[in-house]
Amino acid sequence: MAGTGLTLTNCLAGCLLVSTPKQNDSPLEECVVYVYEHSPQLGAQGVVINRRSDLTVEDLLERMNYAQGCISLKSPLYHGGLEEEEGVLMLHTGEWYSSNTRPISSDISVSSDTFMLEKLINGDEPRNWMMCAGKCAWEPGELDQEVKDRFWLTAWATPEMVFSPRSENRQWRTALEHCAKQAVDSWF
Repeated sequence: MAGTGLTLTNCLAGCLLVSTPKQNDSPLEECVVYVYEHSPQLGAQGVVINRRSDLTVEDLLERMNYAQGCISLKSPLYHGGLEEEEGVLMLHTGEWYSSNTRPISSDISVSSDTFMLEKLINGDEPRNWMMCAGKCAWEPGELDQEVKDRFWLTAWATPEMVFSPRSENRQWRTALEHCAKQAVDSWF
């Protein structure tokens, strides 16, 4: 991909996908997706990081019959995508772990188990985190083709891009600027 520093031979795990105007009138219009898995054999998976739901993490825990009590659980729950909407996944900074935590980069990890919920309830939480319900998924080669067809811009994700609270539209615009800056930096 000319100009972004990423090529289709690179693994996109740990990258942001930023929707382009070709995504207009689709559920992914003005979306920013954090990709946490990408391989030729398995395809790709990620979560939308700029679509807040009307629910909080505390609401989710109540629905799952967990006790509540930690103030930070008032954090928003995000619509991670249209696949497996009942599944819950947490993106978080790398200093924290749960029983199935998988580091994606040196700064960002992903967890998805009941132990992470128990840790949160007990006040043991990462420095930065976001909880997502659902995910985005692509069959092998599908995301590569969407990037080639310019449905997505790509850029390396930073904790600031992933965890900084912004409005949906502002997060998308900031991610576009981030893609542009990385593209320019790759040329000089």
